[in-house]
Amino acid sequence: MNISNNIKKRTIAVLGLGLTGKSIVNYFKNSGNKLICWDDNIAKRNQLTNQNIKIHDLSDPNIWSNIDLLLISPGIPYLYPNAHPAVIQALNNSVRIDNDIGLFFENLKKKKKNTTIICVTGSNGKSTTVSLINHVLLNFKKNSEVGGNIGRPVLELNTDENDTFKVLELSSYQIEIAKFLSPDIAIFLNLSSDHLDRHGGIGGYFNSKARLFYSGMPKYSIINVDQPEGKYLANYLEQSANFETKVIHISSKKIIKKSNWSISLINGSIIERKNGIELFRSNISDFINLPGDHNLMNACIAYAACKLFQKLPLEILNKMKNFKALPHRSAFVRKIKDVTFINDSKATNMDSALKSISAYDRIRWIVGGEKKEGDYFQIQPYEEKIKKIYIIGNSAVALSKLFEGLKNSICINLKKAVHQAYRDSEPGDTILLAPGCASFDQFKNFEDRGEKFCEIVNNL
Repeated sequence: MNISNNIKKRTIAVLGLGLTGKSIVNYFKNSGNKLICWDDNIAKRNQLTNQNIKIHDLSDPNIWSNIDLLLISPGIPYLYPNAHPAVIQALNNSVRIDNDIGLFFENLKKKKKNTTIICVTGSNGKSTTVSLINHVLLNFKKNSEVGGNIGRPVLELNTDENDTFKVLELSSYQIEIAKFLSPDIAIFLNLSSDHLDRHGGIGGYFNSKARLFYSGMPKYSIINVDQPEGKYLANYLEQSANFETKVIHISSKKIIKKSNWSISLINGSIIERKNGIELFRSNISDFINLPGDHNLMNACIAYAACKLFQKLPLEILNKMKNFKALPHRSAFVRKIKDVTFINDSKATNMDSALKSISAYDRIRWIVGGEKKEGDYFQIQPYEEKIKKIYIIGNSAVALSKLFEGLKNSICINLKKAVHQAYRDSEPGDTILLAPGCASFDQFKNFEDRGEKFCEIVNNL
């Protein structure tokens, strides 16, 4: 993404030098703006030492008199649980705080290009939904690419061409900070207890995601209304005179007949209704090669987004047929002596783990890691599917207490869990890695955890 020529020359502080931070640095390179960069990780700072960029600790109060803008990466604590010292300095000096998402929308508005922006947020299923929408658009020969919290940072996307689509996955971290938000289509998938320490509780977490709609003013809002938060968001947008967005209600619990536009998932069938008339009904499970009803819901939501550009329903569903699961998301690894191994390392909260469990039977469940604050769950509806639980990570003892009454074993590390589960297994069993926890106690990230699982399985 090229910088707009009319952006004011200023002194910009960049906090965080991972993928997002580097994309910001590259974005402003040769722009005439002065950059002051910092990362608390010395290895990341050292990567920029030979690029003629000033590296200086942004917690230093003596440098802020000349700084015009602070740009922060998603992993930087903003207000909760404790604001980063650089954020405090910016607030004390009335310096604007923004991120790459805000810059992206700000610059796009100035370019006035015919670019359609589709933004997806929610606790679970964002990457799959974004990738599925992009897959369908590409199969319709649309000029489309994904970015944001998946793939490339948004400032690396090409916005210099007309008639393009950008399908963005946006986390609560990204949305809460962005000063500019203007998607054409905004999608709310679901909400579970996740990142609560970062947002000061479940209410702050929900509101950070709702900003995409309240501040973004999308033309279309596609909202899963199966949860109270989704119902509230849809009703608020429709009933408030401040919004002109057209709301598409999505549900897997019932056929919605009272809304102007709805799409429901009932017994594997997608049902689209508009203005009181049923427009389309088909067995969507015939078109989706992904396990679990939660993935059928993702497909229904992707269908809703694509229906805004392609009028023939069956053509949209047919384009979904050859979509393959993303890595570490209910991915088949191997079958040994009729025992199936599934890698769902991306299930980083208990809600997503239980959705994964719902897709299989005779499960030997590997769970654990860093349990997330406030992540409560109901295991009872899934107990008949689970033969035994194998618990890993630094939350192992705490989790074992939550699984009282179910056969479980504390294994601490992943290798021991896989080996013990395989020794215990019988033909027809599924050994499922769906940790329901963050990975950072023993791994770099969920990808590293999933790759280690595959490596252990393939060495059995």
